[in-house]
Amino acid sequence: MTVITALLAALTMVMIGARLRPTALPRDATNTPITVTVTLGRRSVAYRRGGLLVAITITLGLFGPLAAGAFATAIVVHPRLRQIRASKCRTAAIAIAFPDLVDLLVLTIAAGHTPTMSIGVLGPVAPAVTRDALAHLERRMLIGDRFADAISGLQSPPPEGLGSIAQPLADALALADRYGTPLAPVLDRLAGQARGQRRRSTEIAARQLPIRLAFPLVGCTLPSFVLLTVVPLMAGTFSSLRGLTA
Repeated sequence: MTVITALLAALTMVMIGARLRPTALPRDATNTPITVTVTLGRRSVAYRRGGLLVAITITLGLFGPLAAGAFATAIVVHPRLRQIRASKCRTAAIAIAFPDLVDLLVLTIAAGHTPTMSIGVLGPVAPAVTRDALAHLERRMLIGDRFADAISGLQSPPPEGLGSIAQPLADALALADRYGTPLAPVLDRLAGQARGQRRRSTEIAARQLPIRLAFPLVGCTLPSFVLLTVVPLMAGTFSSLRGLTA
C-alpha cells in the first residue's frame, strides 16, 4: 500500500512538473512576441508552481508518501473545484438577474424598438452578469448572422450565453423574427414566469439556511459554550470536592 501511494505521489508530481513547460508566446500584428507582461505573468506562475512542487517534495520527505499524495491531490483538484463553484455562482446570479433583463426587454420593445435594436440598447444598462452574453450576441449580428440564428446563442453556457434559463426567451424572439408572431404577450408571460421562478428559488434558499447554519452552530458555538461555561463549572465542583475530601 505504501509503495502504491508513493507511486501515485510521484506520478502527480510529474504531472504538475509537466505543466511548468514553457509555451509559445502570443504575437502582435507585427509578428513581434508580446514578452513584457505575458512573460512576467508566466514567470510568476512558474515560480508558484515550482514552489508547490518543492512543498510536495518536502512533505514527501517529512511526512511520508501518504501525506504527499494527499497534498498533491488537493493541489490538482482545487482549481477544478474552484472553477465548478464559480460556474455555479455565476449561474445562480444569472437566474436572479434574468427577470430584470426580461422586464427591460419588454420596456424597450414597448417603447418602439425592434428586438434587434433592443439588444444594442440593453447592453450598457442590463444587469452586469448578463452583459457578456448580450455583447456576444451583438458581435454575432455585426458579423452578419441573422437575428433569429444569433439569438440562439443565449442558450449557450456562460459567459457566451445565459444557459438553459434563456431558452424560452430565445425561442420567442426567434419565432417573432422569422414569422412575425406577436412578441409583447409572450414576453409578459415570460417575465411573470421568471419572477415566479426567482421567488421560488429565494424561498428554497431561505428554507436551506437553517441547515447551512447547523455546522457553524455545532462546530463553533457549542464547543465555545462548553469551554467557557461547563468546563469552569466542573473544575470548580471538582476543586470543592477535593477540599471536602482533604
